[in-house]
Amino acid sequence: MSKVKNIMLPVDGSQQSIDAFKRGIEYASEVNSSVYLVQVLKEGHENLPKPERESFLKSLSEYAENHGVTVNKLLVYGEARSQIATILVDEWSIDLIIMGATGKGRVGRMVIGSTTDYVIRHARCDVLIVR
Repeated sequence: MSKVKNIMLPVDGSQQSIDAFKRGIEYASEVNSSVYLVQVLKEGHENLPKPERESFLKSLSEYAENHGVTVNKLLVYGEARSQIATILVDEWSIDLIIMGATGKGRVGRMVIGSTTDYVIRHARCDVLIVR
Protein backbone atom coordinates (compact mmCIF):
# COMPACT_ATOMS: atom_id res chain seq x y z
CA MET A 1 0.00 0.00 0.00
CA SER A 2 1.33 3.42 -0.88
CA LYS A 3 1.79 6.08 1.79
CA VAL A 4 -1.39 7.69 3.01
CA LYS A 5 -0.79 11.43 2.70
CA ASN A 6 -4.28 12.87 3.20
CA ILE A 7 -6.98 11.43 5.46
CA MET A 8 -10.57 12.67 5.61
CA LEU A 9 -12.48 12.25 8.86
CA PRO A 10 -16.17 13.04 8.28
CA VAL A 11 -18.22 13.53 11.46
CA ASP A 12 -21.91 14.06 12.13
CA GLY A 13 -22.05 14.20 15.91
CA SER A 14 -22.95 10.53 16.40
CA GLN A 15 -20.90 8.47 18.83
CA GLN A 16 -19.70 6.23 15.99
CA SER A 17 -18.40 9.20 14.02
CA ILE A 18 -16.57 10.48 17.11
CA ASP A 19 -15.06 7.03 17.71
CA ALA A 20 -13.97 6.88 14.06
CA PHE A 21 -12.50 10.37 14.37
CA LYS A 22 -10.42 9.32 17.38
CA ARG A 23 -9.22 6.20 15.56
CA GLY A 24 -8.33 8.37 12.58
CA ILE A 25 -6.32 10.75 14.74
CA GLU A 26 -4.37 7.81 16.19
CA TYR A 27 -3.64 6.47 12.71
CA ALA A 28 -2.70 9.88 11.28
CA SER A 29 -0.29 10.38 14.15
CA GLU A 30 1.38 7.03 13.39
CA VAL A 31 1.76 7.61 9.64
CA ASN A 32 2.26 11.39 9.79
CA SER A 33 -0.59 12.22 7.40
CA SER A 34 -2.50 15.44 6.85
CA VAL A 35 -6.00 15.30 8.32
CA TYR A 36 -9.12 16.90 6.90
CA LEU A 37 -12.00 17.04 9.37
CA VAL A 38 -15.38 17.72 7.80
CA GLN A 39 -18.95 18.04 8.96
CA VAL A 40 -21.63 18.24 6.27
CA LEU A 41 -24.89 19.90 7.27
CA LYS A 42 -28.05 19.85 5.20
CA GLU A 43 -28.95 22.99 3.31
CA GLY A 44 -30.96 25.35 5.52
CA HIS A 45 -28.82 24.92 8.64
CA GLU A 46 -26.91 28.09 7.77
CA ASN A 47 -29.34 29.96 10.04
CA LEU A 48 -27.94 28.34 13.18
CA PRO A 49 -25.78 30.71 15.23
CA LYS A 50 -22.15 30.56 14.10
CA PRO A 51 -20.74 29.49 17.50
CA GLU A 52 -23.24 26.63 17.62
CA ARG A 53 -22.31 25.50 14.10
CA GLU A 54 -18.57 25.61 14.76
CA SER A 55 -18.28 24.41 18.38
CA PHE A 56 -18.37 20.69 17.52
CA LEU A 57 -15.53 20.91 15.00
CA LYS A 58 -13.57 23.18 17.32
CA SER A 59 -13.72 20.67 20.17
CA LEU A 60 -12.61 17.84 17.86
CA SER A 61 -9.72 19.87 16.47
CA GLU A 62 -8.63 20.64 20.05
CA TYR A 63 -8.68 16.90 20.79
CA ALA A 64 -6.49 16.28 17.72
CA GLU A 65 -4.02 19.01 18.68
CA ASN A 66 -3.77 17.53 22.20
CA HIS A 67 -2.71 14.31 20.46
CA GLY A 68 -0.12 16.04 18.28
CA VAL A 69 -2.20 16.18 15.08
CA THR A 70 -3.16 19.39 13.31
CA VAL A 71 -6.40 19.20 11.35
CA ASN A 72 -7.82 21.21 8.50
CA LYS A 73 -11.47 21.62 9.44
CA LEU A 74 -14.39 22.52 7.25
CA LEU A 75 -18.12 22.90 7.75
CA VAL A 76 -19.89 22.21 4.46
CA TYR A 77 -23.54 22.50 3.46
CA GLY A 78 -25.15 20.06 1.07
CA GLU A 79 -25.62 16.34 0.60
CA ALA A 80 -23.18 14.48 2.88
CA ARG A 81 -22.65 11.40 0.76
CA SER A 82 -21.62 13.15 -2.46
CA GLN A 83 -19.55 15.75 -0.59
CA ILE A 84 -17.62 13.00 1.21
CA ALA A 85 -17.34 10.40 -1.58
CA THR A 86 -16.36 12.60 -4.50
CA ILE A 87 -16.30 16.38 -4.15
CA LEU A 88 -14.02 16.71 -1.11
CA VAL A 89 -11.95 13.65 -2.05
CA ASP A 90 -11.00 15.41 -5.28
CA GLU A 91 -10.61 18.87 -3.72
CA TRP A 92 -8.22 17.65 -1.01
CA SER A 93 -6.55 14.73 -2.88
CA ILE A 94 -7.76 12.33 -0.17
CA ASP A 95 -6.09 8.90 0.00
CA LEU A 96 -8.19 7.46 2.84
CA ILE A 97 -11.58 8.17 4.43
CA ILE A 98 -12.09 6.93 8.00
CA MET A 99 -15.71 7.03 9.11
CA GLY A 100 -18.25 5.37 11.38
CA ALA A 101 -20.48 2.56 10.16
CA THR A 102 -23.65 4.45 11.03
CA GLY A 103 -24.53 8.03 11.78
CA LYS A 104 -27.20 10.21 13.35
CA GLY A 105 -29.87 9.67 10.73
CA ARG A 106 -32.99 7.56 11.03
CA VAL A 107 -31.10 4.65 9.49
CA GLY A 108 -28.50 4.84 12.25
CA ARG A 109 -29.77 1.61 13.77
CA MET A 110 -29.26 -0.36 10.57
CA VAL A 111 -26.19 -2.52 10.02
CA ILE A 112 -24.60 0.22 7.92
CA GLY A 113 -25.85 3.74 7.35
CA SER A 114 -26.95 4.99 3.95
CA THR A 115 -24.24 7.68 3.78
CA THR A 116 -21.54 5.15 4.70
CA ASP A 117 -22.90 2.65 2.18
CA TYR A 118 -22.83 5.30 -0.56
CA VAL A 119 -19.29 6.37 0.32
CA ILE A 120 -18.06 2.77 0.27
CA ARG A 121 -19.52 2.27 -3.21
CA HIS A 122 -18.56 5.60 -4.78
CA ALA A 123 -15.46 6.98 -3.06
CA ARG A 124 -12.45 7.51 -5.30
CA CYS A 125 -10.11 6.37 -2.52
CA ASP A 126 -9.84 3.75 0.21
CA VAL A 127 -12.44 3.79 2.98
CA LEU A 128 -11.94 2.45 6.51
CA ILE A 129 -15.15 1.83 8.47
CA VAL A 130 -15.02 1.96 12.27
CA ARG A 131 -17.65 0.24 14.41
